[in-house]
Amino acid sequence: MPAVRSPGCVALIVILASLLLPVQAHAATEVVVPMAAKVPLNFVGKLESQTAKEGQTVRMRVAADVVVGRRVVIRKGASAQGLISSVSPPGIFGQNARIHISFIKVTAVDNRPVRVSPIDVTPDSLRETADTGGAVATSAVGLILLGPIGIAAGALVRGGHVSVPAGAVAVTATLAAVRIKVP
Repeated sequence: MPAVRSPGCVALIVILASLLLPVQAHAATEVVVPMAAKVPLNFVGKLESQTAKEGQTVRMRVAADVVVGRRVVIRKGASAQGLISSVSPPGIFGQNARIHISFIKVTAVDNRPVRVSPIDVTPDSLRETADTGGAVATSAVGLILLGPIGIAAGALVRGGHVSVPAGAVAVTATLAAVRIKVP
């Protein structure tokens, strides 16, 4: 025999369900972005070690959606910016220039800023290793063959400047776990 429900009982169930559903929907829209989640960034403008200055703002855009558990937490094209905290010129023994960008914040889908790790902009790391190794080898061979004058020959091998074209990609990561409200 089917159960008979009074109209008051049905109304009470509908009211309780409507009160509980928004709480469940809200909880389901918050996503935790883990620490060290990768965030690819495109440089908006050109950046060069010859003209970069400490304190200068560097504008970037997110190069690809950042997804956590099938939810986009940071959209491709979202704005990001950081500050140049130091610029190291090219040095002796093949040491290349370096631009250190700190205090980088990326805008999440809920418009909150998310801090990401600093970026060290250097020439291609493979090339950097080869240049430095060449300078050290020049110094070692020079020391053996020419004594102190050979060390000076290695010191004459200078590193290169950094030139980053607009659109170049750097990959960074979130500094801490962050809660993001997703649509």
